[in-house]
Formats: sequence, structure tokens, C-alpha cells
Amino acid sequence: MGLTELQKIELDILAEFARAAEREKLAWFVMLGTLLGAVRQKGFIPWDDDVDIALPRADYERLRLSHGWFQEPYFLQTPHNDPAAAPRFLRLRRTDTTVFSGFPNGLTRGGHMGAYIDILPLDDVKNGKEAREMCFVAAQMQRQMLASAALDEYAKPDMPECRERFIFGAGGVAGNCRFFADRYERFLSRYSDMPYYAMLPLCEFKGSRIYEKEWFAKSVPMEFEGLRVPAPIGWKETLIVSYPDGLYEPDAKDRKPKHTEEEDGCLVDTRRPYLEHVRCYTDMLRGIEGKRVLVFGAGDSLRIFLERYGKGLDVVAFDNSEAKWGTEAYGVPVHSPYDLPKLFGEDARLIIASVWHEEISLQLEEMGLGDYYIFIDGMNYTREG
Repeated sequence: MGLTELQKIELDILAEFARAAEREKLAWFVMLGTLLGAVRQKGFIPWDDDVDIALPRADYERLRLSHGWFQEPYFLQTPHNDPAAAPRFLRLRRTDTTVFSGFPNGLTRGGHMGAYIDILPLDDVKNGKEAREMCFVAAQMQRQMLASAALDEYAKPDMPECRERFIFGAGGVAGNCRFFADRYERFLSRYSDMPYYAMLPLCEFKGSRIYEKEWFAKSVPMEFEGLRVPAPIGWKETLIVSYPDGLYEPDAKDRKPKHTEEEDGCLVDTRRPYLEHVRCYTDMLRGIEGKRVLVFGAGDSLRIFLERYGKGLDVVAFDNSEAKWGTEAYGVPVHSPYDLPKLFGEDARLIIASVWHEEISLQLEEMGLGDYYIFIDGMNYTREG
């Protein structure tokens, strides 16, 4: 069975990481599904589209603080250099591809969203109880980091209620994201010379997986899709701990990749950079001056758009509800979508302002109108001039 296009990209990223790790003499190990795939398949588990590797904290820190180790199109993403999009650990991404997951989230504009591999720290812990407690605290700290990044992007009095509730409920503080990120890394690495390792940023484990450090005293080479990758010398014990419910293959109905269209806000495109996909969400107001603004949606999202950004704009609205055709909504005329093609041109800006933006996007593309933007209540837009 051949690799998917996403698996091929992830394999390329893994090979690039392996080259840098060899050059810089980093200790690292394949973990979780990647380790299981190396043991069973000598490569990807067929339905898996994720790569997981881990480094002991000292090597992880060298990598996290590195400069110039990776060149375009590779980008080492950290909670420090990309707080809006980074998870609680590192990712090595390819900027000429796209992997959205949960975007747009209404909190931040996002950051680097190319295809990636996950890079986790192996941190010293005393025991399982300590690991569970640290994992819980780490999750709360990461929420505060994300909330602070969101606040930095949107320090405005008209902040949407849902965004405000998350930001201040999670303890967001403007201008302090880097401080919280430093504190987070210090907290995770507080111990040394302990008998166990844990991957504390993985909140879904809740600190329940701890590994004896002797299992990582050395590495053994394994094949992974033609690459030679290091596995823990105690790979059997590591897999047993990683999968406490057993190493059985899941039922056929449960063999699903991580990145699927069924996941809300998920998009995979291995041929186009993420910035090309993001622009319709983030660049709504760029170059809007002097254009006629065609807004698809005559509901409350239109009202919010007009209140925040409509001053001085020539706005016409469109809606799928026949009852609204020929009327006005919030002071602007409402037309049928069938009128759009004759009004759309170089001097117009087409914006979707509706909670049904995904469905309307498909409708516009079927009409041959692919050059549109999407207004998301919660994103920060800046109107030039």
C-alpha cells in the first residue's frame, strides 16, 4: 500500500530533522504510533498520518533554542516564536503546505500551519502521581499562554464575548506570552536525575504514561519507510506503557487518520502554502478602500461587520432568504445571490459574513466566484488608512 501525499511530506520533514539531529549530535527517539509503525510495518501504520518523536530535555532545549538549524521551507515552531499556533511542544513544519486543524478558532489569526511532525520533551519525574499533577498544571499554563497570545492580537473594547470569556477566564495577560512560555518550560524541566521520564505536554495522557529512563539509555536503529530511525533500547516496554489497553489493531471503522475532513476546521493541502488558504480569513480589509463591498449574509454578522468596519464603505448585502430580497438590513440594500455575478468585478470586494460561511463558500465556488473573504467575529482586522 502506497503512502498518502501527507505521509510523504511528513517523511520528508522527518528526514530533514534526522539530518539536523545527526549534525548537532542530538539524542532522539521515535515514539507512540511512529515507534509502533517502525516495529510492525517498518513505516507508517497505513491509516496513521502523524509522526511523533521525543528528546531528553537537555537535547530538547538545545533544539528549542536553536537558530538557523532549518531553512525554508522548514520552520521549527515553538511556543515562543509562534504562540498563537504552537501546541504545548515543538513542531517542525513545511511552510509550502497546509494542515489546518480547528481553524479558524475565533481566538487568534493562527500562525504557521504547514504539515508537521510532533517533537516532544522527555522530562524527569519522580513517579506517576507527580507526573499526573504536573500534566494538569502544564495544561492550565498552556491555556494562559494561548489566552495571552489572543489578547495581544485583539486588545480592543469591542472584543466578542466568547473571546473575552476565554481570555480572562484562562488568565490572559497582554504582553506576557513569552514570560509565560519561559515559566512553562522551567516548570516542565524542574527535576533531574529522577528514575522516570514522562511526556508531560500530552494532556490526553493526563500524566498516566511514565517510562523508566533505562529504556532510553541507548537507541537501536529501526527502518521507517527507508529511513534509519532511533528507537529506545527498551522499545517493547515503551510500547506497552504507551498503549496500556493493548497493542491490538483497532476495528476497521476506527482506522481513521488524524487529519480528516470530518474534523471541524480541518484542511490538508500538500501542494499549496497555508498562507494562500489563510488569506481569505485574515486579509478581508486589505486593499478594500475604494471598492464596492458585497457582503453575503444579512443577519447579525452583517450588523457586527458594519459597526466595526463599515464606516465610509459602499456596502451591498446578499442573502439566501427570499423574504429579505428587495429590503434593507441595517441600512444597506439586500439582493438575491443570483445578482452577484453581474455586480462582482475588480472594483468589488466579496465578503461572507455569516455563521454558515462554509456552506456559502461552496455556493460561491459553484457560481464561479472563488475570490472571496470571510469575516470571523473574534478575529482582529485592521483597516488601512
